[in-house]
Amino acid sequence: MSVSCAPPRLVEPAYRSGPVFSETLGPEVADLCEMAGFAPDEEQRLALDLIFALDGAGKSAAFEFAVIASRQNMKTGLFKQAVLGWLFVAEEQLIVWSAHEFSTAKEALRDLSALIEGNPHLSRRLKSIRYANDDPSIELKSGQRVKFKARTLTGGRGLTGDKVVLDEAFALTADHMGALLPTLSVRPDPQVLYGSSAGLARSEVLRQLRDRGRPGLSPRLAYLEWCAERGGCAEDGCEHVLGTAGCALDDEDNWQAANPLLGRTRPNGTGLTYEFVRAERQALPPAEFARERLGWWDESGVDEAFGTGNWEACAGVQPAGVEVASLAVAVSYDLEWSSVAAAGSADGMLFGRPLQHGPGTGWVVERCRELQSELGVEVVIDGRGPAADLIEPLKDAGVRLRVADTPMVLDAYSHMQKAVRSRRFVHEQYPELDAAAAVAVPRPVGDRHAWGRKQSDSDISPLEAVTLAVWVAGRGIRRSVYEDAGLTTV
Repeated sequence: MSVSCAPPRLVEPAYRSGPVFSETLGPEVADLCEMAGFAPDEEQRLALDLIFALDGAGKSAAFEFAVIASRQNMKTGLFKQAVLGWLFVAEEQLIVWSAHEFSTAKEALRDLSALIEGNPHLSRRLKSIRYANDDPSIELKSGQRVKFKARTLTGGRGLTGDKVVLDEAFALTADHMGALLPTLSVRPDPQVLYGSSAGLARSEVLRQLRDRGRPGLSPRLAYLEWCAERGGCAEDGCEHVLGTAGCALDDEDNWQAANPLLGRTRPNGTGLTYEFVRAERQALPPAEFARERLGWWDESGVDEAFGTGNWEACAGVQPAGVEVASLAVAVSYDLEWSSVAAAGSADGMLFGRPLQHGPGTGWVVERCRELQSELGVEVVIDGRGPAADLIEPLKDAGVRLRVADTPMVLDAYSHMQKAVRSRRFVHEQYPELDAAAAVAVPRPVGDRHAWGRKQSDSDISPLEAVTLAVWVAGRGIRRSVYEDAGLTTV
């Protein structure tokens, strides 16, 4: 492990891409911010150069700008500097600042108001500041405005402006972008700024942005990301537990790569110390620390639910003679696909497999009737999910059902999670099951989890069906599965 006593003048981003430009207002904006008592860091100067870069026609070279860095390092401060530049250098008419939480947007309003009111050169151009929740805004005498909003669940139609800041971009949804971007088409020089720490498993919009920005695939996207290289632990399969020798989460050079502010104290007294991050490492779960301090993204799929590599490690061959102990049915969120699965157990191990996966639901009742007649086991089905419409037809066909309520579905997810993490589950790498596992996203239900059909990128019914079947099949061995792995018994 290495320890850096002081950061370099500029901490280079791990990823940087953007349009080629020969002119930028970035230095002028940086000088304005310094005059206002809010001098940019070197990394923020780099970002301002990209945000305010001009093409040959004098328009913004970058239509989109994204910055990904660990929390409390540079993002929100950078956006405040950009707003000052848009107001007092570029003289944009309408700026919209949005955040996932209204409190974040209001905090930005308070900070920007203090910067403007505290400087006589800026305050003399100020007309009004409104803090009321119905219209929080800053307005200049020229009619230029900055509006502060929280993004709603219904979309982003109210976010239209000449320049739009999308803070807390980890929470952006396709609905937000579908509502916002078309409205910018009539603006003379539109621009969208995204800012976030590393994405969550369900940060679909931000992940797509990353996948364009890292390799520089979009000519009008400027992209900066500070993060540590993933991996690098001394031992394969490291769980990043405190005290593990050679763990990448304890490498302070990794901290520096993802936290440009680390080791610095700004003129206003803010900064990020090694002492604080060391204490944070002690206090946070490893996965949280890896995301928030090393910039390691949560990827969608089974790694989030089961831990890195555990699903793959459960691949194997079911031995001959394992009897089917349960059947289960699941239906996709859009009702386009259905799955029937089976599970069994032997010698303390659980085995699960999809039996049929096909379009629609019309075939499910007859298939379950045939399987139950052959195997003599009950069929479990989620009574609150998309498959619920099949309950009455299945009963009418004489199929013996176990209808799982919400607590049972949560138990099934927990049981499957623990069985995979303890590597007491075996699957034979069925393509439809592995495809579902690759995109499945857990969704929180209170302080527990279930599979998120809507949140996942595509159909996960094979994994849902296997999860329910394994839950029933594992009734007799749950305690040994959990206790052998040092896990809590449900």
